[in-house]
Amino acid sequence: MCTISYSENNQVSEIDKLLQQNVGKDLLIKLKNNVTVQGKLKNFDQHMNLTLKNGNVEFSNETKPFQDMLVRGSEILMVSLLSNASSNPK
Repeated sequence: MCTISYSENNQVSEIDKLLQQNVGKDLLIKLKNNVTVQGKLKNFDQHMNLTLKNGNVEFSNETKPFQDMLVRGSEILMVSLLSNASSNPK
């Protein structure tokens, strides 16, 4: 994946730049159906489909771990970069 999209004047989009800079970092994703996904960004494409690894999915007050997951960009409501402090509470 990691296909960088270009605008009409061959400029890389800001979203693609941000995602590229954060490959391998922890993301918190809220989906339209109130599911929350947290994991490390592995890859992405021009449709903002995200591949995550080593994370958790939270739904209906249940949390389940996963090794690899594809999140469809059309289902994403919000994406947040987790800082090391918030992802590793002391």
